[in-house]
Order: sequence, then structure tokens, then C-alpha cells
Amino acid sequence: MSNQQVGPDIEVQVYFQPPPPPALSAASVIVLDIFRATTVHAALFAGEACAVYPVADFAAGRTLRDALPGSRLIGEVGALPPPEVDFGNSPTEFESIDVRGWTVVHVTSNGTRALLGAIESDLALSGCLRNLTASLDHLLSREPAQIAIVCSGDHGGTAPSVEDSFAAGAYVARLRRAAPDIRLRGGARLALKLYHSYARSPTRAFADSPHGDHLRNLGFQADFTYAGDIDADSTVITQTRDGSGRPVLQRVPALLH
Repeated sequence: MSNQQVGPDIEVQVYFQPPPPPALSAASVIVLDIFRATTVHAALFAGEACAVYPVADFAAGRTLRDALPGSRLIGEVGALPPPEVDFGNSPTEFESIDVRGWTVVHVTSNGTRALLGAIESDLALSGCLRNLTASLDHLLSREPAQIAIVCSGDHGGTAPSVEDSFAAGAYVARLRRAAPDIRLRGGARLALKLYHSYARSPTRAFADSPHGDHLRNLGFQADFTYAGDIDADSTVITQTRDGSGRPVLQRVPALLH
């Protein structure tokens, strides 16, 4: 992390499943969906996509794609792309094609829904292991009083996931290194212990993930290497609203972080 002064008055909480939106209204939020929505966002914006619109279901996704000329609908059901999408939900797929200038409508089982739940927060970022330090540096530059790290979880956000919980612990560990006296609430302390229990190794955590087992069985092994590459890029992705009030993800210009 950069040499920012991080005060002990910052409070950090980790939610292992998305909380009710009012719980996030005063917080600066980082949403994690390591397998694979927020890792896909990092791949898209590293490839210079223009905008990503997170939506909760494919009915809304099709409607929004029709309303945004030239946009692509991407996503998954059970980790696989349904017939109506243009592309699936694999970050390595987007790493290998030219996505410059794309506007994307994104539907997933967990991550896009978690992002929508954070739209009224003070700041909302799409985070993953690849942009860990860049995301935290940008967040801390805003001098937040409260930081909430939200795991998207599994099964529509109704159950915790190993990979998101591990990544949340990695974020807490980096914050703790910058400010040893930072105030950690219960969820943050538990995430930190989980991170250390896997010896700070994404590979070990991913091997213990039931969702990871499902992806491996479908042949998505390459996504694990991509998702576990900590600080591979400096992309910062923020969620705001477009001119029509729709939640949209965009890359923060480098000069702003």
C-alpha cells in the first residue's frame, strides 16, 4: 500500500453474506465475488471496457441490453452461460479478447446482486485479489470512518463462501499492516483468522472451496490462477449511477487513485 496515514478511528467490518442495504449506507464498501463476478470486472476494465451494468436477473438484463445500443449481455446460471447471453462469466475469456470500449450488462448468481445492495453506500467498489492494494489505496484516500467488506457468498448470497471470506481476510490483513491499531469488528477479526489459517495462500483456500469444486468439474481451472494473482493490476472499479439513475461500474482514472 502507499504511504497513507491510516488512523485508528477507522472501523472495519466484514460481512460473510450481503447484509440488508441500510447496514451499508454510511460505509465505504468493497464488494468481493472472487468466483467470479468481481474478478471478471477486473479483467474487463484491464482490457479497457467502458462500463459494466450489474443487474440481478436475466429478464432485467435483456431489457437493459436492448436499451443500451451495442451493449453485450454476459453472465451465468450455475456457472455456465445461458443461451441468451453473448459471453459467459469467466475472467480468462475476457482476458483473451479485445473488449476495448465495451458496454456490458452483467448478471450473476451472487456478485451483481451484492453490488446492487451497496448502491446507496458512501462509496462502493468492485474488489478482488487482483486489485486488492489499488482498491484499498483509493478507499483510504477518501478518509472513511467505516469500511465494510462484503462477501457475495454462495447460493444467491444466502451462504458464505470460502474464497470470498479468504479474500476479505486478505483485505483486512493489508489494512492491519498499514494501521495496527485499526478497529476490527467481529467479522473482520474472523476473516483475518481465516486468511492466516490458509497460510495466506489463495491456492489453499481455493482448493477448499465447494464452489471451486463445481468450477473445476466444469473445466474452469484457469480461472483460479487468474483470480488468485494478488495485486496483478492497479484497476480501481467504482459503482455509481448513470444519467438515468441505473447502477453502473466504471474504472477510476489513474490520477484519482
